[in-house]
Amino acid sequence: MAYLKQLITSIVLMAICASADGQIIFSDSTQISILTCSMGADSYERFGHTGVRINDLKNGQDIVFHWGVYDFDEPCFVLKFIKGITDYQIGACYTSDFIRQYKRRGLGMKEQKLNLDSKQRTQAIAAILDNYRPENRKYRYNFFFDNCSTRPFDVINAATDNAIEYDTTWVKPITLRDMLQEKTSKNNWLDFGISLAVATRSDQKASFGEQMFLPDYLMKAYDNATIGGRKLVEEKNLLLETTPETLERIDDKMILLSPNVVFSALLILVVIFVIGARTNKSKRIEVMVKATTCIMLAASGITGSIIWFLNFFSLHPAVDHNVNCLWLLPTNIIFAALIWVKSAEKVNRIYFFIIFALTIAYAIINIGIIHQYINPAFWPLLGALIVMSGHHILGNRHEEELS
Repeated sequence: MAYLKQLITSIVLMAICASADGQIIFSDSTQISILTCSMGADSYERFGHTGVRINDLKNGQDIVFHWGVYDFDEPCFVLKFIKGITDYQIGACYTSDFIRQYKRRGLGMKEQKLNLDSKQRTQAIAAILDNYRPENRKYRYNFFFDNCSTRPFDVINAATDNAIEYDTTWVKPITLRDMLQEKTSKNNWLDFGISLAVATRSDQKASFGEQMFLPDYLMKAYDNATIGGRKLVEEKNLLLETTPETLERIDDKMILLSPNVVFSALLILVVIFVIGARTNKSKRIEVMVKATTCIMLAASGITGSIIWFLNFFSLHPAVDHNVNCLWLLPTNIIFAALIWVKSAEKVNRIYFFIIFALTIAYAIINIGIIHQYINPAFWPLLGALIVMSGHHILGNRHEEELS
């Protein structure tokens, strides 16, 4: 049934696009609104969503356009997404279906009816329908600078011939990373993952235009804007409220399993194992140290492979020049296996010295020069790496005593 409705919507829109030799005909009762969807608990819902509603009350056409459609069935979708070759497209559906979808997910939705004159409405609708043509639908998605929120912002600005005057007194000096953390919250795994992948570009102050990548900020910008001496938003409506269940899931802190707790426990465990290995002279404890080291190297190596790929090969913005590449080394995967090889002791000792030096260099360079954000959970993890590598630099002498 949903597919049938989508098919009917597409046919109707194609007919409108093709009608009257490209001249778009709509009644004087047509209203253009911005729909801002609230954040949800899941990672892909954390940043909200924006849609443009075109509601022709006289002709009964009430349609939402939004720039957030992607095709999971596209060949090599995951690889292309990681590499930054991510083609999204504009989608359209009946407003009733759009609202029903978000209601089913327990998410909120607010509407801002824009106070545009006839010419401005005509130009906005023409631009949106032209964007909806099959040959124009796809665009190269860019999370910070070209997404579901920046597209409506650009379309409305162009349709009004940049006549909108934005009151920026509410705008505060904030970085892109600060804005992300408003949605992800701190001390959770999503924030930890973003802290690993997103680099120094996100720690620079975001301009007013750059802040429009978040739907909430776009909504606030319109609330404080005027056009032709009148308020841009003539009416606001709450179409959906976020359900208590969704709010509870968003506020779930998972403190006991947070990155800070997990990596602090890892640091304590590593320190205990290392002290035990260096004082007890027990092969069993040394095996436990090697096993822990193997897991840490494998995990950091796999993570490092992703971070290095993003840094050197991905087209995503704000993931290059990532200082985390200093301590997240892809080669750790190799040495996770070599640590068990007796004949590779000398090579291992040199490699662990490299880890030790680079981990300390990361902290010094980052704090003193580059100032890329360091997630609090990084510190116990870095500490565990330093203790672990320091033990293996000196640990061979101890193994000689055991043999």
